Amino acid sequence: MKAGSSRRIRQRGYYLVALTFALVFLVGACGLAIDIGRMYITRSEAQSFADSAALYAAAKLDGTSIGVAAAQAAVTNDPKGWGFGLNSFSNVTTSFASTSSGPWTATPPNPPTGYSFVQVVATAQLPMYLIGAVTNIGSSTVTALAVAGRVAVTQLPGGEFPFSPYTRAASPDNPADPYGYQIGNQYTLRWGAPGTRSSCGTDATQPNLSDAGSLRGYCCVAQSGASLRQAIVSGLTDPLTIGQVTPMSGGDNTEMIAIAQRVAEDTDQVSATYAEYRAAGSGNGERVVVVPVNSGDPNYTMIGFAGFFLLPKSSYTQLGGNDSACAEYTGAWVHGAL
Repeated sequence: MKAGSSRRIRQRGYYLVALTFALVFLVGACGLAIDIGRMYITRSEAQSFADSAALYAAAKLDGTSIGVAAAQAAVTNDPKGWGFGLNSFSNVTTSFASTSSGPWTATPPNPPTGYSFVQVVATAQLPMYLIGAVTNIGSSTVTALAVAGRVAVTQLPGGEFPFSPYTRAASPDNPADPYGYQIGNQYTLRWGAPGTRSSCGTDATQPNLSDAGSLRGYCCVAQSGASLRQAIVSGLTDPLTIGQVTPMSGGDNTEMIAIAQRVAEDTDQVSATYAEYRAAGSGNGERVVVVPVNSGDPNYTMIGFAGFFLLPKSSYTQLGGNDSACAEYTGAWVHGAL
């Protein structure tokens, strides 16, 4: 055999060996790229699920155990999946806290007052096909976390219910509440004539403001009975910002009919409490209102917004114009409240 022929044979053998190693490397690199790409896609899908589930759950929190149950159901029922939506997230944890930084618990106290943040952690076990064949790693854990919460409202462009209850901070039912109220208790939206008496919950035992006889709790609307009644039914009220003087007004004694009309606009006019209303799930929200809370000082400084639940229609139709108007406190008003 000639020397040149032998050299070419050896070169062909070298190329074959080099090509074999190169193919192994190329196949491994392609497998690595494919599996890593699948990991990134799954990570994006998991984050999308966690984000939407947390936002949907946070919107359900209202300071009640029913709200917590609704938040948990919102996470469970989120339709998003992984693997291009073909697989559901079976490993999901939902926990709650009173601040965005925790501490987190899956079982908040009852009632869960102040628990307005939710954390959702979603995990998927992604099979590793080509990487697994090379490294003996059969799967990769992909995890995503999202936190959502409800933030207290500091201003409204209008639409508030035209009453302004006084803070109970000086003689609180619940010292932890920003207004001294207790969720589930009834408080006075409008004091009975001459403005110094009330039959609403623990307000009935509280000392009343000396000048409440002329103001009686109306606010945020022109000082006329017609304007007040229109505002009660349709929410045509002034823009408000915390820290400003609450624009109190006089009004007249006929607004009980207007409150009853507002309740009549709801598809659930009979639930006796907010908890029953939420559990029934048939209301359209007309009985859930937001009011500015004032400091009770001579300037009636606005200190925040509170959510109230209007009583059944019969509660107002049975009252006279000189009676006090009560409603159930549902908590400090937050963005996204029902």
